[in-house]
Amino acid sequence: MKKYLMTGIAAVAMCAAFTSCSKDPGFEQMNPEQAIQASYEAAFIKAFGEPAPNQDWGFGSRSTTRAAGDPEVVKKDVWENFPEKLDGNSVPADVTTAEAAYVYEWFQKEENKGLTEEGKPWTNFFLQQVYGTMDQNKLGIWHRYDQNRVNNGYDSNYYDEEFTDKGGMDYLTVGDGTTMTHVLDFNAEEGGPWGIVYMKNSSAMQFGYHGSWDSSDRQLFKLAQITVPGECFGEGEADRTAWYVGLSLLGEKYDNGDKVLGEQRKDWGDDWILKVVPGDGGITPPVEYQGRIMAEDLNANEKSDFDFNDVVFDWRIDGRVATIQLRAAGGTLPLFVGGQEVHDKFGVSRNTMVNTGVGSANEPAAYTYTFPEGTDPLPINIPIIVSKGGVEAELYAEEGKVASKINVPISTRWVKEFENISDAYSGFEGWVKNPTATWTSTYNEAYLY
Repeated sequence: MKKYLMTGIAAVAMCAAFTSCSKDPGFEQMNPEQAIQASYEAAFIKAFGEPAPNQDWGFGSRSTTRAAGDPEVVKKDVWENFPEKLDGNSVPADVTTAEAAYVYEWFQKEENKGLTEEGKPWTNFFLQQVYGTMDQNKLGIWHRYDQNRVNNGYDSNYYDEEFTDKGGMDYLTVGDGTTMTHVLDFNAEEGGPWGIVYMKNSSAMQFGYHGSWDSSDRQLFKLAQITVPGECFGEGEADRTAWYVGLSLLGEKYDNGDKVLGEQRKDWGDDWILKVVPGDGGITPPVEYQGRIMAEDLNANEKSDFDFNDVVFDWRIDGRVATIQLRAAGGTLPLFVGGQEVHDKFGVSRNTMVNTGVGSANEPAAYTYTFPEGTDPLPINIPIIVSKGGVEAELYAEEGKVASKINVPISTRWVKEFENISDAYSGFEGWVKNPTATWTSTYNEAYLY
């Protein structure tokens, strides 16, 4: 629920100088919260300029599920010569023949049909070949048309018949749905020369493929956690639970009617199966946060005050519940995230800075916030409220307007106290005016916590 936020040009015109704002008749007509918001917005514009009309402050896409840096496909011959490419992760054991057979059978079962809309916010992970069926003919439905069919005694000129053909998944793609990386030397028959790759600075939100049958690119997959019996790994071995992703072949062509290859099995995801091992090397991954929010408490009055560390927290959302992990509190005003005062959660006084290089250092336990009915469970809707001079003001990030909070990848480090975000990240000001600009991967180490 938005109370008030001035548009940039109006705020600048009304508050050409911060010290004279209170003398402006228009300013005096604002309520106390509106005056706080207007003063902050004017300071922001003076520091960074007007934001781009399509600037969504990181809340409008899934880009935050990818780590800072360009995605990289690390192949076995590369990590054997440059083991540091694996970021200290251990290479998972090979997929056994019995494991592959069990998983393939699992994907073919009727009770396991159904595709996945979104994967997981993993940024570094291994992909291993499990099963490929591109050497086999696939079943399809031909929605045919015959202009003489009614004349030959039928009720309609349209009819369906089944057909078979060999489809093709030429190559694998992974990413966030917008930016998809072609996984080189990894195919649907054998998984390439090694059957394994390591994806670095990537995203496991979407899995896709290029289809040669109709020259299409599709993201039709099912990601599932499957427990495989221990006997599939050897005598006396315990059961193992891991993540597997199955891709579903679908192709469409027009040939005197629409031919849809794979239509009968499009919801099964059993055409190409991979094992996905998150980068910590474990079978069951730990809690993965989906993004990091860094915020200003509306107390800024000049460029040097914009550090966006007044509160920093990581978030993930499951259903209507957000899990919140506080990382820093550089503000000295009472500030509430999801109904909880952040200094209280850190166990310090409300005027003590935490994890910014000044004051205290601490890490509290994570807590949850449940979105009220009628509220979209999105990170932008996790309420952040600051209490300033007895006035409660909410922090906003509306598209095309000045923001007091931004959503970034969880790998993004926050700024030390008394430093400016544009000194730490030289591309920040450019990003304000161009939301497609990359800014979090180029930084000055000296200014970061």
